[in-house]
Amino acid sequence: MKKLREVLVVTTFLFVGFIFVSCGKSDPEQQSQGGNDKPQVEFKRSENTNNGVIYRTGNAPVIFSAPHGGTSEGTNLTARTSSNCPDPDFATVRDDKTVELANMIDSIFFAKTGKYPYMIIANVSRKYVDFNRKKLYACPKNAPNNEYVWDVYHNWIKKAEEFVEKEFGSGLLLDIHGQSHAVKQVEIGYCLSASELDLSDSQLSGDSRYLFDFSMNRLVDNNKSGSSFVDILRGPYSLGSLMYKNGLACVPHSQNPTPGDLPYFNGGYITYMYGSSEDIGMIDAVQLEFDNVSRRDENRKKTATALVEAVVEFINKHYKVDPL
Repeated sequence: MKKLREVLVVTTFLFVGFIFVSCGKSDPEQQSQGGNDKPQVEFKRSENTNNGVIYRTGNAPVIFSAPHGGTSEGTNLTARTSSNCPDPDFATVRDDKTVELANMIDSIFFAKTGKYPYMIIANVSRKYVDFNRKKLYACPKNAPNNEYVWDVYHNWIKKAEEFVEKEFGSGLLLDIHGQSHAVKQVEIGYCLSASELDLSDSQLSGDSRYLFDFSMNRLVDNNKSGSSFVDILRGPYSLGSLMYKNGLACVPHSQNPTPGDLPYFNGGYITYMYGSSEDIGMIDAVQLEFDNVSRRDENRKKTATALVEAVVEFINKHYKVDPL
């Protein structure tokens, strides 16, 4: 059964004693950036902040999301607890340094390509809203203020994807997280479990269910490199292999195809909803769980540079867009 995409509608709430504040420039009309048949125009980036959620416009087929690094209490938000929030995987832990990492990635991406990725960053703490859960689990019961903030984040992801699809035809969303597992490596989540990654290449290729669940499903059907499902998942030009080539220990890739028995995050709500699993949509998605060493202040620039190098090569190798 195909997944049901939640209808994300920008909702306006009026509450006594609750004021929503939006600052920054309004979104500019998006101009054509790619494609040989479209005029090239100067791009002026804008940044919007609404209730602790940051949205930066872009002119590249790349979107970064950082939902779990915020520390703000927001305005008139209700704290999440295990009793008022029905999330079966309830958690409020912060993915430390992921906001800083996302901002570094943004800067280095522009320095390398002269183009801007779309950025959606939550400064609101996960103690109030978990942006990587569906709304039912993300917010306390009967907490419309929290739900509004969740809507802001997800509407901006949806908006960014709409612009990327319109301007480029396809693109990639990368959802940035942090973990502190004993083995220090970036866990790349494609909505495939560790046990599924344990399967051989022929087993994965031989059962359409795995491709169906793959969060880069669309790229398999629409790439310029002639790459197969397994090639894109963990071949020599997979995102993981390119990250590894640039100095980031990670899983999966051609030399480390499966986490085996190690703890592994395979992708959450954002990767599932906004990627192309189940053959829906033109935007692919991946979850990146950075280990706590790679996120340290002294390692952040190296980590961000390695990721950007890998993402740019991956886009240029596989996507039918103008080179970055």
